[in-house]
Parts: sequence; C-alpha cells; structure tokens
Amino acid sequence: MRICFVADAGSIHTKKWVRYFAEKGHEVHLISLKPFYSDKIGNVQYHILRSIPPQIRIISVIINTIWFLVQMRRLVRRIKPDIINGHYITDCGFIAALSGFHPLVISTWGSDVFVDPYKSVINNHIVKFALKRADLVTTMAQYTADYVHSEFNVPSGKIKMFHWGENIDLFQKGYVSEAKTLRKTLNIDDSSFIVLSPRTMGVLYGIEFIIESLPYIIKKHPNVCFVFLKGCSTDSSYENRLQRIAKRAGVEEYTRFVSRYLDKEEMAIYYNMSDVFISIPRTDQFASCIVEGMACGSIPIVGNLEVYREYLTDGNNAFFVDRENPEDIAEKVTYCIEHPEAKERFYEVNREIVKKKLDWSNNAPLMYESYQSLLKVGS
Repeated sequence: MRICFVADAGSIHTKKWVRYFAEKGHEVHLISLKPFYSDKIGNVQYHILRSIPPQIRIISVIINTIWFLVQMRRLVRRIKPDIINGHYITDCGFIAALSGFHPLVISTWGSDVFVDPYKSVINNHIVKFALKRADLVTTMAQYTADYVHSEFNVPSGKIKMFHWGENIDLFQKGYVSEAKTLRKTLNIDDSSFIVLSPRTMGVLYGIEFIIESLPYIIKKHPNVCFVFLKGCSTDSSYENRLQRIAKRAGVEEYTRFVSRYLDKEEMAIYYNMSDVFISIPRTDQFASCIVEGMACGSIPIVGNLEVYREYLTDGNNAFFVDRENPEDIAEKVTYCIEHPEAKERFYEVNREIVKKKLDWSNNAPLMYESYQSLLKVGS
C-alpha cells in the first residue's frame, strides 16, 4: 500500500505511525508543514511544504494556503497514493482535505476539535470543511467521537474510535537502576516523593496550578519534589513564567524544570522515578502520556474531564481534581504521600486496562484495517 501522511514531521506521534507502516513494508510518504530536524526514519519519503517568504507576503494566510494547496496537489499527482491520512485538523488535516484526494482519513488529536474551532470563525470553517471532505474520521476516545458527531454533524458511520495505545514493552514497571541514576542527575534525594508533570509547558495544560499547589503540600510533607517537563514546547517565555511563579511562592528548591525534549525511552524512566503524575489540561483526548504513566505504575491525578472516565475511576485507579484549585490538587497529592499502598493498588488496575485496551501492538493494526475498508469500498 502507498500511504501518504500529512502531519507534523517533528511530532513523536507522527513518527510512531510512519515508522509502523514503513516497517510493515508499505511505501510511506510524509508531507509536513514543518521542517524535520532529527534523524529521518528509514524507508520514509519526506516532503516539506514551503511557506511564502515573509517579505513578499501580502495577505499571508490566504496566500500561504493557496501556495500549500498548489504544492500539495503537485505532490499527490506525483506520489499517486492509495490513501491519504491527515493528522490534526486545523493545519495538516486541512491541507490534506484541500488536496481533493480520496479516500481521505482525518485523525483528530484533541485541541483541533475542542479548542481551535472556537478561536475564530475561519478556524471553525476549516474544521467543518476538513471533516466534511473526509471519508473517515478517527478519534482516540468515545467522548471525542460523540463530540465530533454532535458538534460538527459528522455521521456516526464515518467515525471510528480506537486509542492508538502505547508500547507496553517499553512502558512498564521497572528501570530501578536507571530511575536511581536519574534522581542523582536531577539532585533529588532518594527518599523524596516525586510528582511528575509530563504535559508540554503550555497555557492549555494548567502547569501554574500544579506549582501553586506546592505550598499547601510542603507544610505537611516537605520531602517532596515536583518535576516539570518542557516537552515539545518552544515557548521559553511560559517556562520562565512558571519558574517565576515557583520563586514567588518560595518553592524553587522543591521543583526541577527539564527544558530539553525527552524521547520515549527516557520518558519510561521518568514515569518509573515518579510516584504520581498530574495531567490537568483544559481539554484532552485521553493523551498518550496518561497511558504511559498508567503502564509504569505512577498514580494518575487528572483534571475533571469526562473523557478520562472512559478508563479512569476516581479513587479506584486515579484521582480527579478541579484543575484551577491548587488546594484540591494538594489534597490528592498529600493523600498519595500518606497512603503509599495506593500506588500498587492503582497499578494493578491500570496495568490490566493498558494490556487489554491500550496496547499499541493491538491497536495500531486497526488503522491499517480502516485503510483497507476504505480501499475496498472505492474499488
């Protein structure tokens, strides 16, 4: 099969998909709006859509869209794909839809349906246009599937829900010596209780509320350390803002900011080092980082979002909090510190869920099956 992905070449999720299909022997092409800076994946052909130089932009958005469209259609004529899969609707998914090619799969990522459409009228039309053009829309949560159906009038029969899952051979409990070494590298005492914030340092993820919970915690339990990961963010100003919040709150010594990008192997060690991880974005689609933490035995503390209830139950295998209430966050962290037996109890539940429903090796083939079904219909 000749598959053309239109997606962010630098995204770890994009890399997972193109690597999977390339290793299965398919001819894989990746069209991206952004340059690819790290090592390329073997047997994948890369195509970068170029922007109009700033000095000759007149109405930048319109001109760039037309220019992307011209490049995209040229590439499609040359590649002659069997199927196109656009990822993240408001940029690459939209460009994929503009190509006019069918069969077209659009894969939602979360913010592209929950946040972006409400930033502007143009964004709203972009999302509706792409979804209407798609032959199939994939989502990673039933909540997202229901939302896309009701909010954008996408027929239920055109939506397929399956979580992409994670590599549970990589994300598992263990890495004892590696975690111990990481503690030393980060200058964290062996006896410290570690809280990990695995989400990208961005406004969407409410990292400031996590920092603001710290003063309440250290009053009772000063032997705690919060680790914040920058992730794929390039917004250093927000990271600096977070560090200023920590300084004003007098909790600098209880925080560690990791400003570099971490690969999957490193992430598995970070989860194993942690006792708790916190994910409190405004919106979500049951992110991969939650699956990773569940698989590694870290206790999930998550925002009170309906999407999380698909796999998590408050007090059974996770704790739900009001994302904008630092005292609520502190209360749940404090409970975990004072009830260390909860970690193993939650892990037993979460590991079974991950193995049965969130295993990449079982779920990735569902995308291939989706492609095949579309090709059979079109033949």
